[in-house]
Amino acid sequence: MYTLIANYGLARAFRAEFVPFLIALVVAQLFFKWGSFGLELLGFIVLWAVLGFVSDRVMPAPGKD
Repeated sequence: MYTLIANYGLARAFRAEFVPFLIALVVAQLFFKWGSFGLELLGFIVLWAVLGFVSDRVMPAPGKD
């Protein structure tokens, strides 16, 4: 996360990751009931990363090749 903010700035990183973060948070809260905080946190982070990847491929940032 530090590298993302350092390379792109806080506002741009926020715009790029807000929607995937919000979707991953809602899905994790509603569906991840694994009985372990660590497993649920890991599931949330993996889901956030996958959604961020998909979001970047579907809607690339302006000026990005």
